[in-house]
Amino acid sequence: MLAIVNGTVYTPTRLIPDGVVLIDGERIAAVGARDQVTLADGVPRLDAAACTVCPGLVDIHAHGGWGVDFTDGDPETLPLAARRHLADGTTSLLATTGTAPMPEVWRAFDAIRERMRRPDPRGARLLGIHMEGPFLNSAQAGAHDPALLRMPTGEERERLLAYAGDLARVTLAPERDGALELTADLAAQGVLVSGGHSDALYAQVCRAMEAGMRHITHLWSAMSTVRRIGAKRHSGMLEAALLEDGLTGEIIADGYHLPTSLMRMALRLKGADRLCLVSDAMRASGQGPGEYDVCGLKAVVEPGDGVAMTADRTAFAGSIATMRQCLRQMVDVVGVSLGDALRMATLTPAAILGVEDRVGRLAPGCYADVLVLARGTLDIRHLLLGGVAVPTGPAARS
Repeated sequence: MLAIVNGTVYTPTRLIPDGVVLIDGERIAAVGARDQVTLADGVPRLDAAACTVCPGLVDIHAHGGWGVDFTDGDPETLPLAARRHLADGTTSLLATTGTAPMPEVWRAFDAIRERMRRPDPRGARLLGIHMEGPFLNSAQAGAHDPALLRMPTGEERERLLAYAGDLARVTLAPERDGALELTADLAAQGVLVSGGHSDALYAQVCRAMEAGMRHITHLWSAMSTVRRIGAKRHSGMLEAALLEDGLTGEIIADGYHLPTSLMRMALRLKGADRLCLVSDAMRASGQGPGEYDVCGLKAVVEPGDGVAMTADRTAFAGSIATMRQCLRQMVDVVGVSLGDALRMATLTPAAILGVEDRVGRLAPGCYADVLVLARGTLDIRHLLLGGVAVPTGPAARS
């Protein structure tokens, strides 16, 4: 057993100024104020004085890091990407694949599934597979190869549904032929269907909601907004995402994808319980400047830049951030309260995915994935994955 004491605990829905988190094995046994949690003699104590104690961060949209992309399909190198994110405080993530020929997508699925069953104790917990592409609209391709964007064949559709259970999320453009039927079938299997890389009109988004779509991928990035058709203005996926209560959303809060004003707008309209932070990190995260492959396309990270760009510099090619960097951006630059920012980085993404009974909270029965951050700077002081201390920073790579 282990007791984390003397810190300010964010569960994240409760603030406990002088809190205790009691850990028994890989799970949390109790959380409360010092006078509410009984500690037996001899229980080791971790002193969190002058620190914030919170759940480990949860990223439901991450493509890779430290030179590895989850689409690579190599179960032996895949853990390095998960280590990159754990090293900076992300204890759980969705391994996100990009647009590629379907044989490569299936190979990536199989590699992720294998590592889910054979977890790396030094890597972030893999919550499942997030498939982003190729069921997207070429008009909003972003860093996805337009030549590969298409809907599945009947055989591919059946194979996709067979991955349900490991396949946790699919991003698609709901206006594409067959997308509503696919949405309904995926939702019936418990897969989170998310609209994204889409040119849909508001009404088309609403029809997708009726079919089972519940989430929208990276607000403002690669999606339709207000446009004129003839003399009349029509709203798009963005407006539906911001206004419809039945949709949750996510923002890439790396300080590059969106200006502060739009992040504030999203939070004001959706609230911290329906808007989460994601990194959308690609293989260059933690690597530095250079040229990188993104599912067959070239991406560039320039010296001094904190973001990846397509080769022609006309679009972002994912981020190189981590969830903790996004958390700091929200608090230090956007001006969001620490409680709301932590909720957007822990409980809200876990709840969107339906795994809040396991991760994203400091509550009895949840995994003891705990982050101890220096008050003010949010630098990592301690990090536990399933109750076990793990290395942080560059030391975690080896």
